[in-house]
Amino acid sequence: MTIKPSLTIDDIARELGVSKTTVSRAISGKGRISAATRERVQAYIEEHNYKPNASAKSLAESKTYNLALALPREFIKLDIPFVRQSMSAIVDEAYTLGYNVMLCLDDNTESTALSRILDYRKVDGVILTRTVEDDHLVEMLNKRGIPFATLGSLPLKYEGTAVVQADHDHVGGCCAFSRAVLAGSDAPTALLGNDLNYIVNQNRLSGFRKACQELVIPLNRTPIRMGINDLEGCREAVEELLAQGVRRFLCMDEDVCTRTITVLRENGLTIPGDAQVASFSDTEVLKNAQPPVSALHFDSEELGRAACRELIHALNDNAYDPKPRLGYKIRLRQSML
Repeated sequence: MTIKPSLTIDDIARELGVSKTTVSRAISGKGRISAATRERVQAYIEEHNYKPNASAKSLAESKTYNLALALPREFIKLDIPFVRQSMSAIVDEAYTLGYNVMLCLDDNTESTALSRILDYRKVDGVILTRTVEDDHLVEMLNKRGIPFATLGSLPLKYEGTAVVQADHDHVGGCCAFSRAVLAGSDAPTALLGNDLNYIVNQNRLSGFRKACQELVIPLNRTPIRMGINDLEGCREAVEELLAQGVRRFLCMDEDVCTRTITVLRENGLTIPGDAQVASFSDTEVLKNAQPPVSALHFDSEELGRAACRELIHALNDNAYDPKPRLGYKIRLRQSML
């Protein structure tokens, strides 16, 4: 077998006495050429071990083999293990399937970076790393007709707009976890959360309320405090609840959970002796805390892989799952008696 790494489409066309367009069509499998010509070109490139470079392949197939990963600029300033792990999995999955990933950082109200990439036709599709109630990115992608996938479910008003909505069963998971926590004690248990503009928080709240309904727990035993976005807000909510006699706290995510633990210790309470804490989101920090915190585990890496994989399948006209749904694991640890 003759190996010629520098072989180009021009070389193949000249050797076979056909046009470059014919060679491109034979390589891509698209366009009208005879079966005999296609087989002749394919046999030649196989014999000479020809590997089209990325630019030539993209031109032949009208594809870039790039995906944009849209990330809110604010996420870069935060240490969010779930997002970091999902991003890493997306990059790895894309590479395995022959794609590259371009990172786009945008503000909550503007999409300058992503718009620029789309203007220059640099990507075939987009992956959104969060879903919110009113999403300017979703509206912009719909207007442009750009295929996209989401990490998380979209609100009902955007239903059917994303090619892929990859998500965990947050409602089912949070319901099951809440039942395990609530059924363990007759004492009041407070739910602490942050921004309900995020769809994931809406789903987690729905799961908690479903558990309360199934267990027939009165509202005064399950106070809810939302909008806890920083330590000061957490301190105000937790100390108010402590004054009301609440000593059990179920937190929507790891940030609220770590702040709650801080406030409890500021008030001289031990965990789990004086107060108990659990979280709807698990991290290594909570797992390695003293004591380890009971939490609901969602596989962030598998979520990223699923969103990326199914979007790429869709872009290549292969069978794909538009709504991959992943499960959860309940991890009961020492922080909750």
